[in-house]
Amino acid sequence: MKSSDMHADPQVKAIAILFTLLVVGAVVGIAISKLTMDYVKEKIKERFNKQIRRSLEEVYTLRTVVVCMNIFLLLGLLWVYISSFRKTYSSFLLGLSIFICVLLFQSLLSLPPLHLVFGGIYQQGIFSTLSSLFETVALVILFYLSME
Repeated sequence: MKSSDMHADPQVKAIAILFTLLVVGAVVGIAISKLTMDYVKEKIKERFNKQIRRSLEEVYTLRTVVVCMNIFLLLGLLWVYISSFRKTYSSFLLGLSIFICVLLFQSLLSLPPLHLVFGGIYQQGIFSTLSSLFETVALVILFYLSME
């Protein structure tokens, strides 16, 4: 067996880690959404008709899942940059790590359950979810390029 066979192809490794982060983020997002859905239903049951309530619940779940996926991608990026920084002590990698921490904090604050806890009814629509989906695409690209 060649030594090159012993080590995974970097692209395959990047895709595997990326897939794992996305799946774990989605599972955590679904779990958080399910755990908080009773509270969501309670908050919106008297203010909206049944069709609008259902729509709000779906957007809430989708947004929670997407934001959790972003959080896990950011954690993965932070791990990559900190690991690289420990090897090189590059100020650029330190700056990227700080930048990722700021984005991570922003993502944590955009979690729909936090909006419920601190702000009442979660009312962001599909457009805010779309912006989070674009953020997911950008983070996937950044993670993949960072793993090369």
